[in-house]
Amino acid sequence: MTVESQEQVVRRRVHYFSGFDPRGAAYYHRLCVEEAAKPQVQGGTLNVGRRRRMGKLFNHWTVNWQSSGNEAQSIKTQHVFMSWDDIIRNHWSKRPWALVKEFWLAYRGIIFDVDLSRVKQIFEGVYMTGVLPGAYLLVSLLLGVLLALGLQSLSTLMLGPQWLQWAWQVLAWLMGAGLVVALGVYGERRGLFWLLRIFTYVIRMGRSGIEGAEQRTQLWVEHVIQRQQEDPVDEVLLVGHSIGTLMMVGAVDALLQDPRWQALQQGRKTKVLTLGQCYPFIAMVPRPKARLFKEALQRLSFHPHLLWCDVTAKIDPLCFYRAHPLVKTDVDHSKAPMPVLHSASFFKMYTPQSWAVIRQNKLDAHFLYLRSPELAGNFNLFDVLYGPKLFEQHIERARA
Repeated sequence: MTVESQEQVVRRRVHYFSGFDPRGAAYYHRLCVEEAAKPQVQGGTLNVGRRRRMGKLFNHWTVNWQSSGNEAQSIKTQHVFMSWDDIIRNHWSKRPWALVKEFWLAYRGIIFDVDLSRVKQIFEGVYMTGVLPGAYLLVSLLLGVLLALGLQSLSTLMLGPQWLQWAWQVLAWLMGAGLVVALGVYGERRGLFWLLRIFTYVIRMGRSGIEGAEQRTQLWVEHVIQRQQEDPVDEVLLVGHSIGTLMMVGAVDALLQDPRWQALQQGRKTKVLTLGQCYPFIAMVPRPKARLFKEALQRLSFHPHLLWCDVTAKIDPLCFYRAHPLVKTDVDHSKAPMPVLHSASFFKMYTPQSWAVIRQNKLDAHFLYLRSPELAGNFNLFDVLYGPKLFEQHIERARA
């Protein structure tokens, strides 16, 4: 049966797995409201309902799409936020000493487990992003020491009692430490320590696993199945962004093996959309937990009942651009049908003035997937999640 002969979607449900962001459902609902209020270049209008809770772990809101043409058409989508921000907050260190320990853990793993040379071969943007936080911290410490030593050397030129020279030396080191702290605050505001926390979290995922993650995966799977049992919709989409693409692997793998989900699907393919993925960071790690993750990715890549589109962008410094999830591993993925790799040409979706602003903050470009573009282009999340086309139609366009 071709896509054109299939019944068009009227009701849809989106299960969304966010990235490593402690702000949770309230922030993402607000973002959805703001972006939906913008002119929709794909046509039609969007109206976002209130955010509502479903137990402790799930939030949902309704997004209604209404056509703007002569033929009245409407699509109702339930957007379900698959919460794990409590796990994120448990790994969101704020104390300086904790950040120092995370710095050591992250770069020990990146150097000895992941191997930055392999990362550079896949996509240089990720390599530079991996180097940046460590280089910034080391340079900050070096500048602080140089300032302190420079000021301390001036004490030899001072005349007066010995205690005054000692006081000046103490002041010199305090000023050096102050410079390091000031640079640290600036780095935090620019998102550099956010990167460090992400790297630490991913390394932990690959080395020893994350406490509570497996239990959360089971709850996610039960929720997806239960919602479709109690309130069937025409189309279910599982959508992940950034580290959320890593967190959802176990859930998708378990769903595909669950007899209840298989019965609900009735031979239809499970639909998955991943945005700004970084799978190789775990798949390449030679550790038992990472091997389990790699095996799950392998099952997904070759699964006959999975329809998976992986969207990345060249401007995004946190994604492995147009890279198969199993790249640089010992798995031969050359004949893997999934995922369909799609490059989002964001530079064509914004005016030159807007694009110049976007390019000034490359880390913020990691969130372009979640925004409504100014101009029509080859990817629009709001069209995929809430518009009138089936996911298969978007896949066909990505393959064209």
